[in-house]
Amino acid sequence: MTPPGSAGIPLSPRSLEDHVQRHGGALRNDVHGVVRRLVPVARAGPGDLAPLLGARYVDDAIAAVARGAFLLVDEALAAREDVARLPGWFHPHAAWALAELLDAGDAPADDPVIGEGAKIGRGAILMPRVRIGARVTIGPGAVIGDAGFGWATGPGGATRAIPQLGGVVIEDDVHIGALCTIASGTLGPTVIRRGAKLDAQVHVAHNCEVGEDTVIAAQSGIAGSVTVGRAVLMGGQVGVADHVVIGDGARIAAKSGVIGDVASGSTVAGYPAVERHRWLRGLAELYRLASNRAGSVSPSPSLRGPTGFTSPPPSVVSPIHPLSSTVPPAASVPAGLRPEAIIRRTDPPSPTGGES
Repeated sequence: MTPPGSAGIPLSPRSLEDHVQRHGGALRNDVHGVVRRLVPVARAGPGDLAPLLGARYVDDAIAAVARGAFLLVDEALAAREDVARLPGWFHPHAAWALAELLDAGDAPADDPVIGEGAKIGRGAILMPRVRIGARVTIGPGAVIGDAGFGWATGPGGATRAIPQLGGVVIEDDVHIGALCTIASGTLGPTVIRRGAKLDAQVHVAHNCEVGEDTVIAAQSGIAGSVTVGRAVLMGGQVGVADHVVIGDGARIAAKSGVIGDVASGSTVAGYPAVERHRWLRGLAELYRLASNRAGSVSPSPSLRGPTGFTSPPPSVVSPIHPLSSTVPPAASVPAGLRPEAIIRRTDPPSPTGGES
C-alpha cells in the first residue's frame, strides 16, 4: 500500500531566496537551492524542505542536511550551537511559514480507498486522503482523516491552522472501534499498522504511528507525533503526551499518564507513568503515611456520640446531603493536616489489581 503523502507534499519549484522574499526569515550558512517538496525531517532528501521545530529532531536534521535536504528552522532553536551552524532557512515563526507553504501544496483531496473485505460501520466518516486495507473493520461513528489539531502562532500573536495534508493509512486486519477518531498527518500519513486493535472512543492524533498487533483499550488518547511500537498493550483511559516513543511489547496500565519515552518490554503505571512496581510501592507508602497521620487525630470529646463515632452538631449538618451527619466539621481537623490525609487502609494495593 502506497501511503498518501508518503513522499511529502509537492510544491511548485522555487528557490529558497524566493521563499524568503514571500514568507520572511533569513538564509544562513551559505544555503541555496530549489525546493520541490515539503517532507518530514527524518525522511528528507535532495530538493526537500524539512521543518525543524523542536530540539528532539536536531539529530534527524543534521542527517537530513547530509543527505542534501534544506531546513526550515525555528529561530528559537538557533541558541543551540549545533543548530546555529546548520545551513538553513531560519524563521522567527517557522510553523506559520510552514502553514503558508502548505496552503500552496499540491495535495489533491482524493476519495478514500477501501480494501477488499473491509467493513465500515453506520455513520463512520472517511475523509479524503484515507486508505483502508483489506479486512479492516471500522465501528459506527468513527471519523478517519479529519484535520489534525495543529496551530501556528505568527506575527502579533495571530493564530492560524496548519493544513493537514498527509492523510491516514490503515493497514490490513486492523479493528477500529466505535467513535474512534484518527487525525490526518501534516506532511505524511498517520499510520495504523497491520493487525492493530483500537477499542471504542480512542483518539489518535496527527503524525502518529501505531505498531503491528498493538491493542489499545477504550477512551485512550494519543497526542501528536507519537510512535507506538509493535505488540504494545495499552489499558483504558491512558493519556500519551506528544512526540513520545513507546517501545515494542510495552505494557501501560489503565489511566496512566505517559509523558516520556517507554522502553521496549517494560510495564508502566500511574501519573506520571513509571515502572509499575515502583508505582505500587509508592502508592502503598502514601497510604501508610496517611493512615499513620490519621491515627494521631483525636476527635473532640464534645463531638463523640454514644457509640464512639464522631457526629457534628446540628449547625453543621447539611439539609441536602443525608450522609453529612457522619462528616466532622472542618474545625476538628488539626491545622496543617489535609482532610484527604484522613484515610484508613490496612492493606496496600493488590499487586495484581488495577490493570486492564
